[in-house]
Amino acid sequence: MPPKNPEKMMAKLGTFYEWLCKIPSVGVPLAKAMNRGMGSLIFRAPEPGGKPKDSIAGVKDYLLWSGEEMGFPFEVIEETVGPDSFEFYVNGCPYGYKRPDQAIACDAVMEMDRKLFSLLGSELTILESAPEGAQKCRMLLKWTG
Repeated sequence: MPPKNPEKMMAKLGTFYEWLCKIPSVGVPLAKAMNRGMGSLIFRAPEPGGKPKDSIAGVKDYLLWSGEEMGFPFEVIEETVGPDSFEFYVNGCPYGYKRPDQAIACDAVMEMDRKLFSLLGSELTILESAPEGAQKCRMLLKWTG
């Protein structure tokens, strides 16, 4: 069951991770480890139920389902859909990251998504991000099976 106000929750998490990443030597590795752990926990939740998907189409379905559940605006770039990969946009960072000084925290929190999609059978690559100047984040999911 998603939180009642996911936007507010995600903004608070964004602020927390931004602060954590500023702690010298330990902040970034700790934030990345925490997010990898969260990705593993989400994978084991009732949906997707701790099972890898059987194709990139299954990964795409999960992405769209999770976006609807949490109210995050994922937009598949239809012309990039192939047998083993696809690209998608995130129209607005759930954590509120937009500035260049937030790029390190952005990369750290994306460890959750990298881990989750790895367990689902794919590899997530960030192609463009808002903290690096893009209007919206563009990502690639590639089937690894």
